[in-house]
Amino acid sequence: MQKLEAKLPRGGRRRHGGYSYLTSHRIPDDKIYVERYLTNLRESYVLDLGESEADLTTGQLVLLDTLITLKGINRCVEIESSRDGNLARLDERYNARNNQIIKICLALGIEQSSHERVLTISELAAEIEKEDQREKAES
Repeated sequence: MQKLEAKLPRGGRRRHGGYSYLTSHRIPDDKIYVERYLTNLRESYVLDLGESEADLTTGQLVLLDTLITLKGINRCVEIESSRDGNLARLDERYNARNNQIIKICLALGIEQSSHERVLTISELAAEIEKEDQREKAES
């Protein structure tokens, strides 16, 4: 009887970097612009909640830090999915993080309209397809 072996591509799997951000709070070098996005987002949320961080309670700061961490993971996943068109990355965990983001915003008292709308998987796929068509048209 022949031994059944799965043929896997050589080299490591491509990673989106979201979990390295979660564990080390460091953005991968190729996604340093995400760090600027998260910094600006955090500053905007602080202004929504009070005039400065000193005005926020400890609970609000903890929720805010959790919110930014979740946004960082999802942003890295979204970027990597749009680069290679692999929508499998946008799985149940991605949706669960988005739901948690919405719940934290509601707990902080941030109105639904004041934070960005979360795209569904089909909307994100359509957006990726439009970008691909624009790139093909430009070249």
